[in-house]
Amino acid sequence: MRKLPVGEQDFVFLRQEGYVYVDKTPYVHQLLTGSGRTFFLSRPRRFGKTLLLSTMKAVFEGKKELFEGLFIYDKIDWEKQYPVLHLDMSGLTTQSIEEFKESLAFRLGLLAKGAGIVLEASSPADRLDELIEGWNIKSGKRVVVLVDEYDKPIQDVLHKPELAAEIREILRNFYTILKKQFAKLHFVFLTGVSKIAQVSIFSGLNNLKDLTLDERYAGICGYTQAELEVNFKEHIGQLTSIESLNRKQILEKIKYWYNGYSWDGETFMYNPYSTLLLLESGKFLAHWFRTGTPTFLLELMEQRRDFSPVLEESITVDQEFSDSQTQTLERMDTIPLFFQTGYLTIKKRVEDKYQLEIPNNEVKISLSNFLLSRLTDKAEYEVRNLVEGFRKGLEQQDLEEAIRYLRLLFAHITYDTHLPYEAHYHALLQLTLLLMGIPGRSEVHTDKGRPDMIIRLPGLTYITELKYTPTPEQLEAALVEGMEQIKRKRYYEREIEKGRKVWLLALAITQGQIEYRAELYA
Repeated sequence: MRKLPVGEQDFVFLRQEGYVYVDKTPYVHQLLTGSGRTFFLSRPRRFGKTLLLSTMKAVFEGKKELFEGLFIYDKIDWEKQYPVLHLDMSGLTTQSIEEFKESLAFRLGLLAKGAGIVLEASSPADRLDELIEGWNIKSGKRVVVLVDEYDKPIQDVLHKPELAAEIREILRNFYTILKKQFAKLHFVFLTGVSKIAQVSIFSGLNNLKDLTLDERYAGICGYTQAELEVNFKEHIGQLTSIESLNRKQILEKIKYWYNGYSWDGETFMYNPYSTLLLLESGKFLAHWFRTGTPTFLLELMEQRRDFSPVLEESITVDQEFSDSQTQTLERMDTIPLFFQTGYLTIKKRVEDKYQLEIPNNEVKISLSNFLLSRLTDKAEYEVRNLVEGFRKGLEQQDLEEAIRYLRLLFAHITYDTHLPYEAHYHALLQLTLLLMGIPGRSEVHTDKGRPDMIIRLPGLTYITELKYTPTPEQLEAALVEGMEQIKRKRYYEREIEKGRKVWLLALAITQGQIEYRAELYA
């Protein structure tokens, strides 16, 4: 059984050491034989971009022997080799503008040393200029430039706007060199998470082709269903034994947890990092969220109190959504950011519209847990325990016990995170339900109106109306109003018709206090 490439992103190492390699060379061949020679690809962190660039590097360096058995092996002229400037922009020092410039200049110096070229300039842009010029003269060939995580230095300091703006200026000048030296470049490929307009690589390289939403390259990173089943057949077999499930059942569970990413609404991909860790550990956990999450995004959502990307079943955007990915540092829209970073994906395309949804169970549970932890000032394991207690209380129809856990969960909402709005508590309750894996639907339309929440469990439904009051003295009146509204609007009729057992549940909340009234419909 071949070794799993967990954390390994070097194509040469994988092939030499006998690791599993999912063949993405059909896409590389398509790029090399198609039109254009400057490209950009946006994909979330830990989604295979680095390995893709490493594969390209080996192709351009003519390492034919490593491609035996792969699609591209007999498709290109391996005698055509090029010098490759492979620059990884992650891991650079960004504590200050001086340290960033020194870090980037040092990294270019290492590349130059490996190529036997001496750099005399000090600024990063001038050193890049020298390196391309020197390599072109020394080799007599045009240079290939592969830039991994082009935007990482900016993303690392988005919580420091002034520093982010300074780094943006450095990168503006840096990437402009690629336009200046374009006649001496054979092929340019940049990857990253986001498109930030002011970095100016897109205006500087005005012929840069964006492959992000190109359906021809929808499967260039990640694993398709077929790739998963063919390349990891033995590992999946081991997992069936661990989970005591048959092959069909285990494939359905893997899909539920880690599949669902799409950039065209038709080709759906597995998160490679999470999938590999699952197959290695045998545990269904939020592997990617722990290491692939850009902190700035979650902090942005928390600051703005905009939970809509998590709470909405789907979000419909116009065809111009792809253009709206190009953003500024001063104003970054939440929805495009969630899409770029992997927390939303294209589930369907209908004419000129995209339907965006959370990709899978891993992302849904992780986001809910993180946000509840931050908003309630509790550790994530505490949040999970309290949510589990709430779920069991609902399942056992022990409302006093269920609400006890809900009170404990919401008891520590701090002054800073508490908002005196009913919608704020709707969001908290819905985050709780998402973490429980219960399909609690907020503001569900019926022919009589819209109940706040319909919580469906096996054979059991809670029709829930939530009211917020500014003071504890108003809680009782709010409970009465909530219960009367449920009954008056007859929100429960559709559930009764389905033969389900129905509870009517009114919740009244003020800061630090929750009261309830529940009636079993008879």
